[in-house]
Amino acid sequence: MLQRLSLRARLSLLLGGVLAAGLLFGVGLLILHAGSRVNAEAEGATRLARDLVYATLPRLSTSSDPKSEVAELLEDLRRLRHVRATFEGQEGPVQPAEKPAPEWFSALVFRAPPPTRIETPLGAIDIAANPADEIDEIWQEIVWLAIGATAVAGAAFALVSYAVSRTLRPIASLSEGLLRLEQGDRAMRVPADGPPEFVAIAERINALAATLERLDEENRLLLRRMIHVQDEERRDIARDLHDEIGPFLFTVRAGVGALARKARNPDAEPARLAEDAEKIDAQIAALQQVNRRILGRLRPAALAEMGLADAIQALVRGWRETRADVDIELATEGARGEMDEITALTAYRVVQEGLTNAFRHSGAARIEVAIWRDGDRLRICVTDDGAGLPETRTNGGLGLRGMAERVGALGGTLEITNLPGGGASLSTTLRLGASLKV
Repeated sequence: MLQRLSLRARLSLLLGGVLAAGLLFGVGLLILHAGSRVNAEAEGATRLARDLVYATLPRLSTSSDPKSEVAELLEDLRRLRHVRATFEGQEGPVQPAEKPAPEWFSALVFRAPPPTRIETPLGAIDIAANPADEIDEIWQEIVWLAIGATAVAGAAFALVSYAVSRTLRPIASLSEGLLRLEQGDRAMRVPADGPPEFVAIAERINALAATLERLDEENRLLLRRMIHVQDEERRDIARDLHDEIGPFLFTVRAGVGALARKARNPDAEPARLAEDAEKIDAQIAALQQVNRRILGRLRPAALAEMGLADAIQALVRGWRETRADVDIELATEGARGEMDEITALTAYRVVQEGLTNAFRHSGAARIEVAIWRDGDRLRICVTDDGAGLPETRTNGGLGLRGMAERVGALGGTLEITNLPGGGASLSTTLRLGASLKV
């Protein structure tokens, strides 16, 4: 049941319970103290009445009017509080209390002892404790104290409840802010007011909203970059198809047409026909080479067939054949062994992008490629001794930014720095997995 109550209701219920328990405890202490107070008063009054009777007894034996002495003694005894005196079973009139205490209270605080009987020459006098007026006074005190304490407790409860309500008021705005944040309103901000604890929570919620807003903007930028990279890739492929494959296809088609015309000629020489067929075959072979290069850009076939280390060696071997003037040092010990396909492909693309940028922009005479493992991480470093990156482009071009985003999506890091002695360094760290073998 308590789980369904709000925090304000729980605190109010707890406070009300504490105040009620304190009030009951105080009343209980008063009742316990009332018993000893009534008994002390009753004992004192009984002892005083007994002493008074014993002091009067010698006068009765010498008095000329003993009855008058007894009547005067009884009158004196009736003036005493908390005691009742009777002569030979005759009890005088008892003045009723204006607001008598309940019987249960009287029985709780006082248990009457047996009356004291004193024999006189004229008869016996019975003295009994009768603290009814004291019990009534105590009961009235308890009633008024309870009323006063209840009023004070009620006022305290009202004040504390008001303070608690004002203190917990920021919870509603915090809850509303979190709901708006859950619904996608990243621009919302929670007012930072109230106690320091709530101010700190509001500031953290606002910081979270600002972070999510920034991440949303970064995701939008990333999506635009991905679309731009895809468009660039499509344009590059279209350009290669148009500029390289197109002329080969035209040449092959023209050669096949010429070969067909010569073959229809009855005087055609077989040697000439074979020579034309060899030319067409050479064109087709060149066309296949261009096709393999384009496919290698899209997805390196050697990566799936030979593994990451051999695929990178094949990539470097191709660069060495086309750029023999550049010395390429390669260390691929960390590229061997089990590795998931996505990590292997990303590592290959990082090396490919690093080599491409080094050859196109740095003018380097020496390039070093190193791949090693550091625990559960794969580290890649491509360095050159070229001109390095300009200060205004330390983050690289679009290709490197896209590569950095791809590495970051896999939980890795990519960093490009200029070396003190000249040249640039591309350092990448990737998390290793073993779900697939490459």
